[in-house]
Amino acid sequence: MRKGLIQIAGIKNVAEARMLLASGADQIGFPFRLPDGDEDISEKGAQNIIREIGDPKKFVLITYLKRPKEIINLCDYLKINQVQLHDHIVQSKLKKLKQLNPKFRIIKSLIIKSNNLQELENYINRTYKFVDYYITDTFDPESGAIGATGKTHNWQISREICDISPKPVILAGGLNPKNVREAILSVKPDGVDAHTGLEKENGFKSKKLVTEFTNQAKEGFANIDNPVQHLPINGTLDLHTFQPKDVRGLVPGYIKECINHNINEIRIIHGKGKGVLRRIVHSILSQHPAVIHYETAKEGGGNWGATIATLKTNQ
Repeated sequence: MRKGLIQIAGIKNVAEARMLLASGADQIGFPFRLPDGDEDISEKGAQNIIREIGDPKKFVLITYLKRPKEIINLCDYLKINQVQLHDHIVQSKLKKLKQLNPKFRIIKSLIIKSNNLQELENYINRTYKFVDYYITDTFDPESGAIGATGKTHNWQISREICDISPKPVILAGGLNPKNVREAILSVKPDGVDAHTGLEKENGFKSKKLVTEFTNQAKEGFANIDNPVQHLPINGTLDLHTFQPKDVRGLVPGYIKECINHNINEIRIIHGKGKGVLRRIVHSILSQHPAVIHYETAKEGGGNWGATIATLKTNQ
């Protein structure tokens, strides 16, 4: 997922889908198989929209289904390969989903309550190998809803999730044109998601609100400082002075600059500590197309407090 993804959920017809994409949305979510059954469109209607748009990568199934085969079957019916899972799903079922279709992209929700950060961190540590992205959303104690509440949550918790997660994080929960820029600058997520905050009274998306939202989101992402521009490009990247939330953008940017300077080996110093930075770095390196090989440094070179990566270069 590229940095700065904008996802919008809930549409009723193909004209609305075209409007969202033309107004700057990167992908559209279809909520199906919900606890209350209150869906915006039929599954057949969604299938028709996906076929008419002609680009399945622009769409994601949002669901509370938990059984891997049911999830795969519904995605196959819609002819898409990406799902956002909102109910609690154990590690073994996420692993099964990946086994059934290794190319399947999984976005897993992390529902923010007032005091559940440690619980969410434990869940991330158990599941990140089988998840492509996480999405933080709001728990509503009044209704018990776990998402699509139209309410914001404590953004500091989402920011800490961005710090500890080895995988990209999308921020959701009560976002609208008035608060999305502030949310991005506060949390520094990899993407944002909106639903009810962009709707008119009749339930259709407002083109004005959607355009304002995407413009404000893009401005927010553009204003997140890129620290690569201040670093010496010499093949050694020391992460000691950086927060985990900065690393997901910093490491790919540093790799790009090293390739431009024909440096084919880099040493990334992430320290030992609890291993959060190391997990993030290894996750990035394992998926980066320019990385040929990586391994923890040998004795005398930092041992498991540093990682050595071999790169493809322009030579």
